[in-house]
Parts: sequence; structure tokens; C-alpha cells
Amino acid sequence: MDEAKRYYDAITLLPPFVNALQAVPRRIAENACEVRVRTGRPLIVETPGERHICAGVKATAADISKCIGCFCDYSLYSCERELSEGWITLRGGHRAGFTGTAVTRGGAVTTIKDISSIDLRIASERKGIAEKLLSLTAPEPDFRGLLILGAPMSGKTTMLRDYARLLASFARVAVIDERGEIGAVYGGVPQNDLGLNSDILDLFPKAEGIIQALRSLSPEYIVCDEVGTEYGRLAECAGRGVKLILTAHSGSMSEAADNRAVRFLTDCGAVNYIALLMNGGDVGKTAGLWRVGKSEDIGSCGSSGDLYRCRSRILGGA
Repeated sequence: MDEAKRYYDAITLLPPFVNALQAVPRRIAENACEVRVRTGRPLIVETPGERHICAGVKATAADISKCIGCFCDYSLYSCERELSEGWITLRGGHRAGFTGTAVTRGGAVTTIKDISSIDLRIASERKGIAEKLLSLTAPEPDFRGLLILGAPMSGKTTMLRDYARLLASFARVAVIDERGEIGAVYGGVPQNDLGLNSDILDLFPKAEGIIQALRSLSPEYIVCDEVGTEYGRLAECAGRGVKLILTAHSGSMSEAADNRAVRFLTDCGAVNYIALLMNGGDVGKTAGLWRVGKSEDIGSCGSSGDLYRCRSRILGGA
């Protein structure tokens, strides 16, 4: 499915606004990443390099309620867990996040009421974008793990998804899909292609999913998106012959050097390759790739050590 078709498929999940969203310029539809719906304000379609405002169309509370009903197939009870966490995976691999008033019990959020905004994230599947990155990392004898860094909307998950798909053509891959964004399982069926030999642990918390994968799936690679506090559990994979393919939020290598999870994973040797994606309009474009040995190397990484451009000099071979 091309990107424009994905956009037109996604906006059917926002019934009150379909006509307005179909009227956006074709270039916006082809590059759309998100549709923002906020009570009392115009709709906004976001692309990596442009923000399109749908003038004259303002969302009402009733409109947003209709959209939430559509997301849940008009059964809010069936989506209770997702509502409490503020997001839901939709058919086609799209994902909706929302904000409103928290309802708490015992200090925990049990649901969200009076929803006032929706962020519809449009699924993007760009096959082939990870081919060069994979060729520079996975075949190398010293490869232990890869961390893909990037700012929001730089294409981290899109790159990770294609990397996992390519890996699964020759290796056993376990995908810990905590937020349902990588495989986008809907009704038990992955909406995105993650390759022949991949197993998806859908909506598993990363720490639990990692243990489940190690115990029952004998993976050669474990794939996770947006590494956070579970970095200690991920590091356990390093001593079990399992290689990690991960992403984390960071707009630069110097920012990465200040990230506790990144420092830990490189210090313990669980990850020894780091790719940084470009910011701006080049979704999934790699700005550089570095081999690191310890955390103090990260912030000083520069073009002289960029494997992406200098592979023959740094790694040997063509």
C-alpha cells in the first residue's frame, strides 16, 4: 500500500472529518504522519516537513466521541486497558493517542474521560529503507547489537520495522511490541510485514516480553522500540547469545551520551553499533552509523568514525 492510500485508509477512522481530510493536497496525503484533532480547534495534518491546517473545520466534543466509538467498534468496555493508557492500535496498523481527564483508583489511571484531543498516527511501511543499515551491521563478526536513535518523527519505528523484516529472512526474530506499533497486530493478525521468521509479542510490557521470548522462543535477535527503564533486563540478553535491535529518542550523539539507558547498554556491551537518523523531512534517512566501545565514545562520535560513509576504511572490505 502506498503512503497516500495509507492516509486515505486512516482518515476513515475519523468519520466526522473524512470529507475535510480527503480535501488536503496530494503532497500532504503522501507524506502525512499524523492527524491532530483537538476540541474547538482546526484539524492539523502533520508531515515531517510541513504542517497543514484544515481551515474552517473545528472539532466538537461530540465529534471526538464519535471517533473514539469508531476506534473501539462502539464497545468502550472492550478497549478499557487501552483507554487507561491513552492509546489504541487500529486496523491497518494505525495508532491513536488521546488526552483528557484521568480517572484514578489507588493512584493508578483506570481510564480517561472527557477526551479532548486525538493524535492519529498513520502507519508507514517503507520496505527496503533498512537494507544498507543491515548490510553494515548484522553480518559483521563483532556485531552484538544496534541502537537506532532519532528525534520524534524521524522514522525510528519505520526503520526498525524494516530492519526486523529483513533479519527475519535469515534469522529467528522476537519482536517485543509493547505499544503495537511495530507489527500492528489487529484481531490477532499483524498488519505490517515483519518477515517469515518473526514472532510478535503483542502489547507485552518490554521487561516481561523479553523474559517470555528468552524462555520460549529461542530468538537470535530481540527487537524493541523506545528503550526506557527496562534497559537492565535487555542487558541480560548480552550473555545469552541474543543480539538486540533497539530504538531510543535522541536528536544527536551528544544527547545520547546523556541518556542513562544508552550509556548502560553500551557500557555492558549489549549494544556496540549506533545509528542516528536525520531530523526534518527525510524520514528513515541515516545521518551516520558508529561502532562504540564505551559510553564516553558516544558524544565524541563524528564523521571520521562514521561507518555509514567510511565502511571500507573502518571495517575493511567494500
